[in-house]
Amino acid sequence: MIDIYTHNHIINNYFYTKEIVKSKDYRVTTIKIGDTQNLSSYILIKNNLESVSLSKSRKKSKGHYSEVIFSGLRQPTKKITIDTYSILIKFIKRFKVSNIDICFDGLNDVEVTRASYFKLDYIFKDYIASKIDTNFIYTTFYINRPSNKLSDSDRFKKIVVYDKYIKEHRVKNIDRELKNWKRIEVTVNIDFKLNGFNLDESIQDIEPVAKHYFNTSSFNYTYLDLQLKLLEDKRTHKRKNLAL
Repeated sequence: MIDIYTHNHIINNYFYTKEIVKSKDYRVTTIKIGDTQNLSSYILIKNNLESVSLSKSRKKSKGHYSEVIFSGLRQPTKKITIDTYSILIKFIKRFKVSNIDICFDGLNDVEVTRASYFKLDYIFKDYIASKIDTNFIYTTFYINRPSNKLSDSDRFKKIVVYDKYIKEHRVKNIDRELKNWKRIEVTVNIDFKLNGFNLDESIQDIEPVAKHYFNTSSFNYTYLDLQLKLLEDKRTHKRKNLAL
């Protein structure tokens, strides 16, 4: 167990009210680890239902375990400092990884609203076992407990589709050419140390749906490949920052 003493930082009001409060976490500490002013320069340390439940099951005090989240590593429009990856790789080597989010970005004019439910339901029909497993919150479409008989989709904790343009536009000006910017985000269940885990299978599982949704025949994995190398090979850390 690691004790970290630091001053709490409030990243911004939007993030605090929409991302932290709505999650109903018991306690969240934000710690700055990089020199940029975006989420990738912070880690979140959470005491929540999952961490408390784990502590109880192992007969520990409620605050013995915490969930540590490295956020903002999938932002192609922002710089990510090497400091973030240097700290992340130390966590990965020592602790169990619960889950990882993998994202696909592209352009699609289908609005992510309740009015477009049937269109989204058709696109992701192979993953929707029951209508009660789907939900809309504002401009985000959730598929909880996705199920696909043709693949091992139980590797996914959830699939989320949301309007990235609207989300980004709330906090800064975004070029109108990106007004159809959407994101597919899958949360991959890992629940053990990352060393040796094969992410390719998870990517290959959701890739055909992402291609169909974004109407493209190919994807560029250059950025993802670089991120994986940063976690596996410290020689890659010679690069001072990352940005597409």
